[in-house]
Amino acid sequence: MIAFLVEIDGERTVLAGVEDWSILALHINAMRAEAKPDEGDDLHFSVGGLTLPDSGQQHYHFRWPRKDLKVGSVVKVTIVESESVDPPIKRYRSDAQVQENPFTEEEIREMRYKDYLSLKAEFEPNSDG
Repeated sequence: MIAFLVEIDGERTVLAGVEDWSILALHINAMRAEAKPDEGDDLHFSVGGLTLPDSGQQHYHFRWPRKDLKVGSVVKVTIVESESVDPPIKRYRSDAQVQENPFTEEEIREMRYKDYLSLKAEFEPNSDG
């Protein structure tokens, strides 16, 4: 199968691919921290995609963990043929009727913790986080 071998700053990050892909995509994002300047800009890499329809004509999204980047990060992508790949961390329906959560339990917990720290800083600014 076609897969993306990704190295970031000289380290192998992921070998991303699935047998039933219709779209396999890489994204390098830079989001300016204007809304929250104390948090800094958000630079990250992600890879995911969409499957071919299954026997019930259902498509699925799939993705691997996102990776934070910094100024000067080097992202190298090699398109390869591979029989063995790193499994995606999440595969969920692409369906208007059945809405599946695109995040893993670990990611949800991390987002809730970041929200907690933000709220704590807002309402208890003198506490020791």
